[in-house]
Amino acid sequence: MYTLCTECKQAYSITVEKLRSTHGMIKCKKCSAIFDALELLSEGTIPDDIEIDSFLNHSFKPKQQFKYWGLGTSLLLVLFSFQIYFFEGYNLTQNTTLRPWLQQLCSQLTNCQLADYQNLDEISILKSSFEPQNNHYLFKTIFINQSLFAQKQPAIKLTLLDFNGHSFAQRTFYPTDYSKHPDKQLEPDIADKITLFIAKPSSKIGGYRFELI
Repeated sequence: MYTLCTECKQAYSITVEKLRSTHGMIKCKKCSAIFDALELLSEGTIPDDIEIDSFLNHSFKPKQQFKYWGLGTSLLLVLFSFQIYFFEGYNLTQNTTLRPWLQQLCSQLTNCQLADYQNLDEISILKSSFEPQNNHYLFKTIFINQSLFAQKQPAIKLTLLDFNGHSFAQRTFYPTDYSKHPDKQLEPDIADKITLFIAKPSSKIGGYRFELI
């Protein structure tokens, strides 16, 4: 029994046992093509006018190739996952759909901590005031975190206006400036208050505005 390479027509002696062990797939020694031995399989001996080669040591081993393919695919998946984490890791932690799954996954890992969640659009201002005191002004604001997740405390950019509505002073206050516990998270659906003592400026204050950043 013999077969021919479908590419270069190199002849190979072959047995039923070899066909079974290789699932019919052969690697041609002459042209390196991998072909189906059953396609040009013939009974009997190889004719004298056909170049002969032994099939021994030239068989294609699909299981071994699949093993290498599986290893290569796994490495590519690991590399792809690392690239996603490196470039999109923070954005993924801010996704309200994915974050619960990431929190659950992180809880199963050692030394795993997600980035703080922050979405200022989900923080609503309930009340604010800017009142003169003896030698300073008192700024107060009350807000509530309407997100499903705890958020880090925001920074406040406060701007003072003159009587023409033009700004003449501005400062950004961070949690370390106004909170005794700057690392404390804003829990969902719980109101929080911020109080700031502002030194009296040389110019008269006609108004103010502020924003969370």
